[in-house]
Amino acid sequence: MKTSADKRRRTSMMDIKVNKALQDLAHDENSEKDDVKMLEKSIDEFISALIDPLKADPDTKKSFQSCFDDVIDKAIDTEQKKFISHPVVYDLLNTTWYRSFFSTRKKSWRSPGRWGYFFLNLWTVFDFVLFPFLFAIFFVVHLIKRVLRRRREIEMCFVSTLDKDGPREEFDLIKKTMNYIIQEYGYQSASYCEILRKNNKLICDMNFETSCSGEATLHNRIVELEQPSSPALLSEYLEAVYRVFRTPNVREEAKKVRYVRVRLISAALSSSVVVFFLNYTLDMSMEKTVELQRLVEDIKDMQVNIVPVGIGENAKLSELKWMATKDGTALHFGEYESPETLGTAVIQGIEGKDIYERYKDYFTTPYFVFCRDTLSYITLLVLLFALCLSPSTLSFSRLELVISVFFVGRIVMEIEQFIMIRHEKNGVKARKGKRNSVGSTRQACSPEDPQETNEAGNDSILLKTFTGYFSDRWNLLDFVTLVLYLITIILRIITLRISTDVSENRPLIVSEYFYGFIAMFLALRAFGQVIERLRKMGTIQIALFFIMSDVLGIFWQFVALILAFALPITKIYIAEKAYTSGRDSAEDFWWDIATHLTWSLLGLAEVDKLDAADFPSVFFIRLLYGLFLIMVVVLLVNMMIALLSNTYQQVQDNSLHEWSFKRAIIVRTYSKSHPIPVPFNILSVPLMLLWNIVYPCCTSSETRGLDEEGRRGTLNKLVKKLERRYIEKYGYEFPLTEERKMDHLVRQNEGGRKMTNQIVREVFQTHGNKAKKLAFGQSAWDNSQGIAVDGCLLTYLGPDFCEKCREDGKHFDCHKIPGCGIGTVGYHVDDGKIFEGGYPEVGREIEGAVAYRGDLIACEVDFVEVPDGKISVLFSLNGEEVGRSSVEYNSKQTLYPIVSMGSPGIKVLAKMCYRDRFNRVTTEDIQKEIKILQDNFQDLKRMLLDLRKK
Repeated sequence: MKTSADKRRRTSMMDIKVNKALQDLAHDENSEKDDVKMLEKSIDEFISALIDPLKADPDTKKSFQSCFDDVIDKAIDTEQKKFISHPVVYDLLNTTWYRSFFSTRKKSWRSPGRWGYFFLNLWTVFDFVLFPFLFAIFFVVHLIKRVLRRRREIEMCFVSTLDKDGPREEFDLIKKTMNYIIQEYGYQSASYCEILRKNNKLICDMNFETSCSGEATLHNRIVELEQPSSPALLSEYLEAVYRVFRTPNVREEAKKVRYVRVRLISAALSSSVVVFFLNYTLDMSMEKTVELQRLVEDIKDMQVNIVPVGIGENAKLSELKWMATKDGTALHFGEYESPETLGTAVIQGIEGKDIYERYKDYFTTPYFVFCRDTLSYITLLVLLFALCLSPSTLSFSRLELVISVFFVGRIVMEIEQFIMIRHEKNGVKARKGKRNSVGSTRQACSPEDPQETNEAGNDSILLKTFTGYFSDRWNLLDFVTLVLYLITIILRIITLRISTDVSENRPLIVSEYFYGFIAMFLALRAFGQVIERLRKMGTIQIALFFIMSDVLGIFWQFVALILAFALPITKIYIAEKAYTSGRDSAEDFWWDIATHLTWSLLGLAEVDKLDAADFPSVFFIRLLYGLFLIMVVVLLVNMMIALLSNTYQQVQDNSLHEWSFKRAIIVRTYSKSHPIPVPFNILSVPLMLLWNIVYPCCTSSETRGLDEEGRRGTLNKLVKKLERRYIEKYGYEFPLTEERKMDHLVRQNEGGRKMTNQIVREVFQTHGNKAKKLAFGQSAWDNSQGIAVDGCLLTYLGPDFCEKCREDGKHFDCHKIPGCGIGTVGYHVDDGKIFEGGYPEVGREIEGAVAYRGDLIACEVDFVEVPDGKISVLFSLNGEEVGRSSVEYNSKQTLYPIVSMGSPGIKVLAKMCYRDRFNRVTTEDIQKEIKILQDNFQDLKRMLLDLRKK
């Protein structure tokens, strides 16, 4: 557990990879299989508990959604079924599947949105054919709207409410986004204003009265903006916005626009807009909230549209929604997003989505992509059904030509999917190579090494590509169907070239057989995937596939028994025929017997066919046949039924996990697949490939790489936050299972008892030299060294307090790790390490130094001896020394002790006082002193004996 949560090796995918390795070990037969399964189950529980806080934290869940694709891909590849069935992951998969329609489909039937979603499902049938025309019409409307947007009179104010310690990337993204918005609105009819803080005061770098000579001038002024160097309250920014929009010129222009009666396409937009960019968490206390709401209402009263935009991990979407004016439109993006994406979202927040953007959103939603793909399969199945009822012909019929167009589209679709998987594997390899290239360790290699490594890497990528493609059973079924169709086409071409008649034409008949098989597999493909998406029917189908895999194991048992019994029965018949001078072939005998035994499994064979002329032969044949029926029909068949029942019950017990895993595969497939259905993708896919070839030449090739790096950085920060919450709740242990709850209760009671003993021994002195016997009565309190426990009856502080150490943490950064700073030394009980000057990063690991509930941790400084300007620092655990260190010290220097907790949920009882070493004498110390005195006495005795001899 500690390895998974170690802050120096923090990675979001580590636990998933470990769980996959344990799954592979659990499938191997070894003596530790049960232990491996228990560890695998514990890691499953840990991963689930790690993301449990996301259920009650929508803002952190939103951040997790931005990097969800990488996580779910890894979870699917490593078959993390329990993780995928977690409510948070399940909800995010639904969000990915339905996108903007996720909440609409759950609305009441009395709402218009619910009926709109219903009609969209019906429209999919017509959209399958009409979408090219609708796209063309809506795109023209979209272009017209963009042209009219640049002619619209609008006052737009950009407000950069940024924290002074915010990353530079966030401010750069904001500037690029403002430039993109200015590019979309132009400068002839629009006025712009920028408010940010500089040198502890708010400045208006651009105002509405400022005129610019051109759009390039505006862009340059945005680029030259400097990042705020000091923080400011949001109320100050709101007051500045209110003052800016209260200027006479702005209000006059706003009135002109507001009273225009001629309404064009974009005339419904607000004439005044303020875009707030925030990258920190707001202070939502009652007083602050009332003040902010008043200022926001004043701005809204001036008919100003407010669009709040959160940037980075610290901004919270839930805090921004109350500021928005357009249906609660608030945005939140990471610093890795592209300016085009963020700028487009801001414009949509101002104007709303036009008909082209709404249609594109609907068209690319994975759920509707799945619906159109299913309709394509059903259409192809109907065509094959008609072909199966048609008579055979030598030449290609029109029906076959139409079917061939669909299959060409299917081939293009599968090739595109295969290439996409290969690019993903190549991307993983490229990222690993990039990380290795910037590492501190570099190995020398010969010129031949890179080539060999490259070839091995390419082979590995190709193997992973095939594995990833065929991991989806529907891809395997598609591959089989396409192979059968290619064989059918080859046979049809051969028939067309060499045949002249339909009769006695074997290649033609075989090709017709293949059409029937293709129709069979296509029917399973079309309806099977639809059934798998439904919860109740899907689990039954999943169980059916598991049962089929078990039947394959039983099948070989049947084959072995049929072969075993067919050979002796055949030999008896051959011997009997030789005895009666028969001439029948041995091969015919064996095949007839094997066929007879096979049909006996289904109860379709007759015993009379086993008769023979010789009585002993008949007896032995029927005896063997009876044994065969007992072993196969009675024993093996019942064993198969029991095995299949057990398999079905296991699938039912884990039905949610199994169904969620298969559903996640479908969501991932259609989230990344081409949205245009077969056979129209024959034209669209080549155009997309051509665009992807030209695209890197037009834009920076590093943009997508930076986005991926940003998402991984966001994921690492999120996992760090989740790990901190996990440690607060569970510590450095796995979540409790039902079997371990009693052990945990016993351990907690033992820790509480140990803590009580530690408190009592620190409060009261021992009686005499017996460490196990404590003093009692009023004298015990009089001689107590004292301990302070807030909120407890034991609130007594002794008279002695260290004069050289004092509690003063005002000037010390309490967020620094003790031992990692200059002039500090620290004992970290979570991992049993001492951090000091010689080990500032990894620490000095001490065996048996990890502390748990009830343990007594002590840090003692010896001021008596200060050699070489250093003092000795001793760390102990339950009275036993675990390690020593030293720090530089002089008489004018003040030392500051600090007790640092790694997370808010940890509680300690702390005490700082002067230690009299003679008050801490124990039996062990006395025994050591006695031993030393005895040794000295023996030395003196020997010296006296030597003197006497002399």
